[in-house]
Amino acid sequence: MRRGEPVPVTVARPVRWWRLRPWSRNHLMRRSDRVEATLVILTAVLVLLLIPVAAAFGTAAHTRLEQQAQALRAAVHHVPAVLLQDTYLAPDTPEYSIRPTGSQNTARALWTTPHGERTGAVPTNTPGKAGQTITISVDTDGNLTGPIPDSRENTVLTVTAACGLWALAAGAVLLSTALARRLFTRNRLRRWEQEWTQFDRPPREPR
Repeated sequence: MRRGEPVPVTVARPVRWWRLRPWSRNHLMRRSDRVEATLVILTAVLVLLLIPVAAAFGTAAHTRLEQQAQALRAAVHHVPAVLLQDTYLAPDTPEYSIRPTGSQNTARALWTTPHGERTGAVPTNTPGKAGQTITISVDTDGNLTGPIPDSRENTVLTVTAACGLWALAAGAVLLSTALARRLFTRNRLRRWEQEWTQFDRPPREPR
């Protein structure tokens, strides 16, 4: 920079954004600039409005999950079962997937249902021996039931779903706005190039 030249003043980004507001009286702003600024404002408002929408979705989903959990708890019955073998560590297979969190021991057991006796692999909290009687959870038909999600698990699930919904919707809006601004920028550069071309063109001599 040469001596005597004015030092360029750095303008803060919020100030630049405020100067590009759609209702600005700046005569250098074109109609496309005002449309672009309006689009940015509408995008910000829409992203904020999506927050209560996602919250309402999460609340409704949490209420529905809690109702389903209560219905499952009401249908669960505790019945005695006799172990047919000593307990062992449950392998990671679909047959042994129905067990509460932390229940690593399992064994085949016999229990009575309204339709007769039934056997199956049941989870146990502690090791046991064959012939020992334990308590298991079954439904109204005597089928072994899996763990029922508690309120905390339902809350975590619905909060995650609500945040995911907001992120997807907001991402779609922001992506659309970014593409639109890219088109505005390309059109602006093209028009600037045309105007510079006309500016550099030598004037025609009068005939």
